[in-house]
Amino acid sequence: MNLCVHKTFSFLLVILITLCSFAQDTLRIDEAVIKSKKLQLKKKGLYDGEYVEDYSIRGFTQDVLFENELLDFWATEDLKCIDAQTLNYGKENVLNIKWNKDQDGCDWVGIGIGWDGWKSKDFAYVVDTLALELVVRSTGENFTNIPWAFCFEDYKGSQAWLGYNTSFLKGDVISKEWTQVVLPLSLFPFDEFDTDAANIKQLLVQLFSEGEIEILSVKLVPFAGKLKNEFLAKKQSIIIDGDFSDWESSFELFNGQQFCVSYSDEYLYLAYIINDSTPLQNTKIEGELWNGDAVEFAFSTNPNANDKRSFLLLSDQHIGINCGDSPYVWDFKRSQLIPNSKLEIIEVNTGYIVESSIPLNYFKNFEFKSGINLDMEVAIDLGNNETRHNQIRWNSSNKDGFHQNPSMWGNLLIQ
Repeated sequence: MNLCVHKTFSFLLVILITLCSFAQDTLRIDEAVIKSKKLQLKKKGLYDGEYVEDYSIRGFTQDVLFENELLDFWATEDLKCIDAQTLNYGKENVLNIKWNKDQDGCDWVGIGIGWDGWKSKDFAYVVDTLALELVVRSTGENFTNIPWAFCFEDYKGSQAWLGYNTSFLKGDVISKEWTQVVLPLSLFPFDEFDTDAANIKQLLVQLFSEGEIEILSVKLVPFAGKLKNEFLAKKQSIIIDGDFSDWESSFELFNGQQFCVSYSDEYLYLAYIINDSTPLQNTKIEGELWNGDAVEFAFSTNPNANDKRSFLLLSDQHIGINCGDSPYVWDFKRSQLIPNSKLEIIEVNTGYIVESSIPLNYFKNFEFKSGINLDMEVAIDLGNNETRHNQIRWNSSNKDGFHQNPSMWGNLLIQ
């Protein structure tokens, strides 16, 4: 081989190696099309220009999924199902999305953002301190619900999905003014669905129903809000008579309902003020009490239990109170009535009130100690003599299944 041929072969080999280093695996998703992908290389001298330090959140810098420039993006290909494009409004490029899943052929409608050149993203050490933030606005009438489900997918294909809930909206409505939608990363069920938070590939969004929305930015932002509700239980002696005047603790208001928890050396005390237009309707028996007017109370008797566990321990308790014509206090775990419990239910103008006491010795070697922190969830079942039509939960308002998953419970602080 002469010198000229040898140099030409070496040059081509260098080009091929360089191109391979920027190769991206093909995205194998049915009915999807890559909308935008760009790699930029800019020649720059060693001391040219201004050095700009990457914005960091505990060392995490892959924080911008979309802002002014839409990269590493794909969407369902059929434009009758979804049309996603950037629109320029002077200084701002806005992502406009119109969709209609209700049409024939639109079985799955969605978008995906790989961001940062489809590099792997490590959420594992920031999952408790970051949230996914979308800055959005309406193109027409005001609304509060976005019929979307959000997902982070890892590089082995496992997916952690989280449905939209109005509690994520940082405002009263989505109007023609920009407002924030904030989804804490810790609410995404990475462990439950075996999704590797240290090797995230992309954000997926599945769209339901139909609508139109504009998005100014999609980012990962610091999140310091409380992920779990807290209730402080005070020690006091209560007479179970339907009169709340001896309750020194403040009642907790949530979604139009109220509850209170207290204790003494001998009893756990529960109180509820239920707002119900069709009160005290429940003909179910034993463990089926949830399928009508009822209240539920779940808590752990082990202050050292991992609050992220997704399964019940022996120390986890689940109590139900049937609020129909034949009321009773039920233990869901042991499938039995709770002996020596006391119960008073009184109908009032707005619904009904519930007051109950349960002996602490029923829970075997358990006592409330000042300063401990226990897991707890409260649920209100609203229904009629036929069925339950709604369940209102204190902490896990945006997701069903608290009766099997203590990670969805809030905190009971013992004063």
